[in-house]
Amino acid sequence: MKLEPECIGCLFNQVLKAFELLQPNFSREIIIEAQKKLMKFLLDFDLNQDAAPTLGKVTYNIIAELLGNHDPYHDLKIEYNNLILKHFDEITRIIESADDPLFKAILASALGNTIDFAGQHDIDIINDLKNFTLEDLVINDYGKFQKSLEKANHLLILGDNAGEIVFDKILIIFIKKYYPDLEIIYSVRSAPIINDATMEDAIFISLTDLIEVVESNAAPGIILSEATQEFKKHFLKKNGVILSKGQGNFESLYKTNIPQKDVYYLLKAKCNLMERIFGVKIGDLIFKKKNYTF
Repeated sequence: MKLEPECIGCLFNQVLKAFELLQPNFSREIIIEAQKKLMKFLLDFDLNQDAAPTLGKVTYNIIAELLGNHDPYHDLKIEYNNLILKHFDEITRIIESADDPLFKAILASALGNTIDFAGQHDIDIINDLKNFTLEDLVINDYGKFQKSLEKANHLLILGDNAGEIVFDKILIIFIKKYYPDLEIIYSVRSAPIINDATMEDAIFISLTDLIEVVESNAAPGIILSEATQEFKKHFLKKNGVILSKGQGNFESLYKTNIPQKDVYYLLKAKCNLMERIFGVKIGDLIFKKKNYTF
């Protein structure tokens, strides 16, 4: 995705929110210094170059550098993994009692995308999960997704955030139940980047005991030229399905040609850009099959 006007203010606001969250006692001079570093990078940025997820990576590295910590969200990621694991059985019971457990598991996975420290929203997962219904998925390509899985032999899930990865594990359990012969691969980031899930998170929640987990790249989205060979093998494998979680992954794949793959976006709209692209409101849940414009 190219740099969009809505993104500029959001990037600077992310810098401010990161310091407020991670080190609220930092001086205004340090925060402004981080924003100036980002501004200098943007001044020389080629507007014809794909911005996502490169700019997210640059922004994160500036924050990490000034904090003197390559993984400043580490403790928060553990906290949110533990929080969702604490409700693992309750979430599973809610899903099992639904009229369509697979759909409810997809909805839970979408709601899990709420866990994003860079987003602009509140977290009330259990209450949302109990009350959300089919009608609350504003864009709903669930039927198409079922048909895609019926004809596919493999599914690659592009993971997003820590905490959210627990919901994805629950979704995978239900997908395996309904499609037992389907090979499922889950991707995480190859190095710490914001609160995105890494192999450490996958191991921590025992996802690696359930399916194959591979590392993609060290950015909040997919940069195929920087991805591991193992990830490329699964990403480029023909006649399969990709389930892309979250906004960073969506921005990476937006208007990108992925031949002989059915690609689905599962995310919660968190900013004005997503409102404009999808024609939804902030907070809406989206489950959309990729087409030539997306």
